[in-house]
Amino acid sequence: MLTLTRPIREQRGLTLLELMIVVAIIAMTMVLAMPGLRAWSANAQIRSAAASLQVALRQAQGEAVRSFRQVVLFRTAAATCTGSETASAAGSRWVIKLLPRVSTDAATATFCGSLNENAPTVAVAGPTAVCFSGQGRPMALDAATTGVGVACTTGNGSQLIYALSSTTTTADLKKLQVWLTLGGSVRTCESTRALSDTVPDGCPTANLASTP
Repeated sequence: MLTLTRPIREQRGLTLLELMIVVAIIAMTMVLAMPGLRAWSANAQIRSAAASLQVALRQAQGEAVRSFRQVVLFRTAAATCTGSETASAAGSRWVIKLLPRVSTDAATATFCGSLNENAPTVAVAGPTAVCFSGQGRPMALDAATTGVGVACTTGNGSQLIYALSSTTTTADLKKLQVWLTLGGSVRTCESTRALSDTVPDGCPTANLASTP
């Protein structure tokens, strides 16, 4: 009786040349994708910082309305959260400070946070301190009243503008702004695009500088 057997196939791996070709293709793919990944990461950080700042502004407004007292939101380099911190334009943390009704009362910090906890490559330009009245609207206060070393202003127009940008050097980076109007509204927008029916994410006026 004849016994049929299957032919044994020769098993072989990749040759050195084939392996080098695969590695070269992977490397080229990574090189082509890297700029896009850098831009995506940088833009995600800008959006995160803008959201954090917008939340902080709304918290300060809410605290002012809730307590019907003047509140100051300021940036600081201090890591504490007592209300005795000094404002710093280069600070990456923020503090919401409840101002005293009378000179004998003590000021207290109600909320604190970080602007770049999840966004280490984002730079923020704009007011070092913003003050709110008991109605939750921006107001001007001198440095002696704020107690943080800087005064609050209401800007040059009808809004206060923060500008957020990336310190990363790559193409296709977004430029976001956070606008606080004197009426109390807060919104994030794309600074290079003007708001319209077809551009809902644009700013009311495009390419305005941040408030000093």
